[in-house]
Amino acid sequence: MLSRRFAIRVILASATLLSPLVSARADDAAALKDRLHAAEKETSLNADDVKPFYLKLSVQLFDAKGKPSEQGTVELYWKDKDRQKRVYTFPSYTASEVHVAGKTFRTADAKYPPQTVALLVDQMIRPMPGAEQVDASQPQMLKVKFDKSPLECIMLAKSVSGQAPIPPMGLFPTYCFDPGTSVLRVSSNFGGQIILRNMTSTFQQRHVAMDVVISERQVAAAEGKLEKLEERDILDADIATDGLVLARPAAVRVSSGVIAGMALSQPSPVYPAIARARHLQGVVVLHARIGKDGSIQDLEVVYSPDPALSAAAMDAVRQWRYKPYLLAGEPVDVETSINVNFTFGR
Repeated sequence: MLSRRFAIRVILASATLLSPLVSARADDAAALKDRLHAAEKETSLNADDVKPFYLKLSVQLFDAKGKPSEQGTVELYWKDKDRQKRVYTFPSYTASEVHVAGKTFRTADAKYPPQTVALLVDQMIRPMPGAEQVDASQPQMLKVKFDKSPLECIMLAKSVSGQAPIPPMGLFPTYCFDPGTSVLRVSSNFGGQIILRNMTSTFQQRHVAMDVVISERQVAAAEGKLEKLEERDILDADIATDGLVLARPAAVRVSSGVIAGMALSQPSPVYPAIARARHLQGVVVLHARIGKDGSIQDLEVVYSPDPALSAAAMDAVRQWRYKPYLLAGEPVDVETSINVNFTFGR
């Protein structure tokens, strides 16, 4: 068993997002990709060679100030990659969800599970990106200390039109490991969202976190503790869709103009002092995924005149909130573009 406990207090977030990056040499890129591929294989429970299992996760949710709010459980019945069932039991949300052959069936009249809860489950069974995402990146590594523990962080950097070739650490999905290993400890999806994997153990020769903490802007948002994980024969009856209804598509593409009109809250970005000093201005174009609850779930820089402006734009936009986009009366995820204007002198 491997174990290490990181404090829930988050100290990476924005400070790391703006830290200077020590990039990997060009001839190291292949080695970094190999390491990421190895980590994906050694952490994923959603693989062809995994035997059927049952998982129970206890969940503590936190409010916007980081104070404990709702508690509940999630149960996962995993037969194989194409056949799974999740049972959510919370005071404000109770539903069953079956995934069969690329389709999702859910308890009638139940909305989509809370985003942070769904993310906790995903982090338990597949915390790393897929091979296609890794291969499409230009991985770069930086050695950091997180809560006094040394880690090696690999960022899936990409070329951004109009921007310098070396972006700030945290601007793209970043994965931090124990030195010289594929043991994942910390990851960041888009800047200020940090995911900690505590008390790592092994199951079917995979590294599995006994405790996962998700934070937003250095404030705890959710914590999931592994109550039970065991190999078990999963019967067809366990993943039956009787009484469930076919869920709506996972995401739809919506124009930037339409989604802009649905904004509820849009805190303005902070103009970086370094950008002001250099009289930098322009538009940062972001590709965004907005969740069913109207919160920003993922961001990627498409165009930017400068890395500092990219970081400031992401830090602001990830706080924006929108009205849920409805398709046939049911909230769905949205894929869209967001423009953030930086005009010097304002």
